[in-house]
Amino acid sequence: MKNTGLLLLLFCLASAGHSQTQPYLKLDIRQNFITQKIDFLDGPKRLTKLEIQELMARENPETQDLYRKTISQSNLNSIFAVAGLAVSIGTIVYVVSPQRQSFTSSNLGLPLALTSIGLEIVSGVFRRNARNLARETVDSYNFGRTDQPVYFEENRIDQPIFSKVIRF
Repeated sequence: MKNTGLLLLLFCLASAGHSQTQPYLKLDIRQNFITQKIDFLDGPKRLTKLEIQELMARENPETQDLYRKTISQSNLNSIFAVAGLAVSIGTIVYVVSPQRQSFTSSNLGLPLALTSIGLEIVSGVFRRNARNLARETVDSYNFGRTDQPVYFEENRIDQPIFSKVIRF
């Protein structure tokens, strides 16, 4: 019994020594009717924007900048998605509604459709950028990642090779 208690105590001390001092953040990315919703989770709790900004500012200013870029990209995504939806509805209403008789025909259907497609494409680009920046923000907060790539650190091409330097 004493051995089991001692082993349990050692296991608890070892696991506490390897645990992280700050909590891990997770992402919950959901697609809703118009855009996407990016939630930052601290365990089961959804964090508010103010709580996230406080965490990021306390931990690392670069992480806070990444979070601000994420919010900016997400806002642009919402703007373009709403505009695309409005132009799509306008195109459908224009095509379905009866046209008045006049001598000049109005050909607004094709430009409206192309504008709608363009706005949806731009919205998708900002949606993807916001999602990728949110992942990068969480990785930066959890693991302290920086912008420098780690995997090419020792084998860089501008280091001397046989006393020659290759520069581009």
